[in-house]
Amino acid sequence: MANINMRALVFLIQAALPHLQQRHGSIINIGSVEAQAANPEHVLYCTTKAGIHGMTRALAVDLGQYGVRCNAIAPGWIRSELSEQYFDSLSSNGSTRPELNRLHPVGHVGAPQDNGNAAVYLSSDRADFITGQVLVVGGGRTAQLATPPDKCGLHQRRR
Repeated sequence: MANINMRALVFLIQAALPHLQQRHGSIINIGSVEAQAANPEHVLYCTTKAGIHGMTRALAVDLGQYGVRCNAIAPGWIRSELSEQYFDSLSSNGSTRPELNRLHPVGHVGAPQDNGNAAVYLSSDRADFITGQVLVVGGGRTAQLATPPDKCGLHQRRR
């Protein structure tokens, strides 16, 4: 996993760097929300994604003088063939999808184009003064604390 998540990224950036410097380019790495908060038994994945976030900041510092910006996108739950297979493996009646949707303040998991839209923005001239940042594309899930059980009426909405 480290070879795919870290080494391959370093080699790709090294190969692209001469072209990026000529055009004042933009590097957009793909990290993960798991660089900020871990799921069980994901030690290596979390470690490599956190490394990507750190590398993004370091590259922004080192490459800024050459007109190259470097940012990262940290996707949360995004619908994909792999995530659909995972959802299906959790329950036979589809009950996990609504539960997962409720974990996101926006009420649903993301779509691949959510990451694409973020990448288009970060690579555009509109983001010309943004570098060294990690943009979380996660429907607000990482902004929301887990809600404790409501045994005393603290979480009842006021009307």
